[in-house]
Amino acid sequence: MGDISQYMLIAGTIIVGLFSTVVYYVARYSFKSHDKDPEVLPSLKEEKLVEAKVKVEEITKTEEPKKSEVVQEKVTVKKDLKDALANTKANIFGRLKDSLVGKSTLSDDDMEYLEEVLYTSDMGPKTVQRLMGAVGTKLGSSEKKQLTSVQTAIKDEMSTIFSDVQNEGDINLESSLDLIKAGESTKIWMIVGVNGAGKTTSIGKLANLAALKGLKVLVAAGDTFRAAAGEQLKAWTDRAQVEIFFPEKVTDPSAVAYDACQKGVSGQFDLVIIDTAGRLHTQDNLMEELKKMQRVIKKVIPEAPDQTLIVLDANSGQNALMQARNFHEALNLSGAILTKLDGTAKGGVAVGLACELSLPIRAIGVGEGIEDLRPFESSEFVNSII
Repeated sequence: MGDISQYMLIAGTIIVGLFSTVVYYVARYSFKSHDKDPEVLPSLKEEKLVEAKVKVEEITKTEEPKKSEVVQEKVTVKKDLKDALANTKANIFGRLKDSLVGKSTLSDDDMEYLEEVLYTSDMGPKTVQRLMGAVGTKLGSSEKKQLTSVQTAIKDEMSTIFSDVQNEGDINLESSLDLIKAGESTKIWMIVGVNGAGKTTSIGKLANLAALKGLKVLVAAGDTFRAAAGEQLKAWTDRAQVEIFFPEKVTDPSAVAYDACQKGVSGQFDLVIIDTAGRLHTQDNLMEELKKMQRVIKKVIPEAPDQTLIVLDANSGQNALMQARNFHEALNLSGAILTKLDGTAKGGVAVGLACELSLPIRAIGVGEGIEDLRPFESSEFVNSII
């Protein structure tokens, strides 16, 4: 019995040991913890990272719109004309108002000061006399003592001055472009002015405006005197997406104008804009060159140029009036483009151009952007400065 009991004890011990071993290995391989297994942990982290990366990419692809579905709109904020002409307004009635703080009526001295203000606002003596004359004839004695009545009288007379030169042939540039019918006869516009007035930039902006109206435009680089003038003009025509005529090694501006007109006709361009060299209005020999350009243009199209426009810097004030007068006598100008009106206090020169030279303002520049050349609207202009 003792031996049997001993064998049973040994057998039981072996069975318990085997059972424990089986339980151990089952627990290890069936219910193992990755957190405690150093060999399994790195591979698991890599799997999780790859899985997360795939999910992020799937989400990104789902949320990101296709490029073809993205509509990019160019938002152009149009500059307010009243803001652009704020300095001109302050230079005219702003100065008068400042001198009348606390006063309820205008005295004779105040009226004399008003006349002085107008004389120093670059309108020209003839214009000032007409404006002051309107105040004298349109207002009664009591009304002359009221600033608002005087202001209204001057505003009305300015509007009359502009309307006097706005006949059927003297309309703003946008209206002139609207009259050009695509596919019909080629129109020739010649642009003149002194250096620094903004002639090149105005041509670029004008070409852009014409192109936006669907016209086929050719710009001729006729300024053969100034170095890099053609390259600067090309930069603007590239922005406007119009064609430029820029022949190499041609130094005669009249030859450039003639060939450009021929190309305009043969290429069925709707509008040919001819740049010219900037020159002082006192340089007679260069003014004669401009006359020659007009003559050679007529050899291609007898009724051309359809427009001869002068570009004037508003900051020039009275000097701009003198420039326009001399150019007008030589070339019979059809209108003026007045640039750099934003920031200047001398915008009153526009009134002088209309009154003293009967020269209509066709467009005004109020910024450096390609969209900042806008048609001149006399009522909007007058309301912005008075």
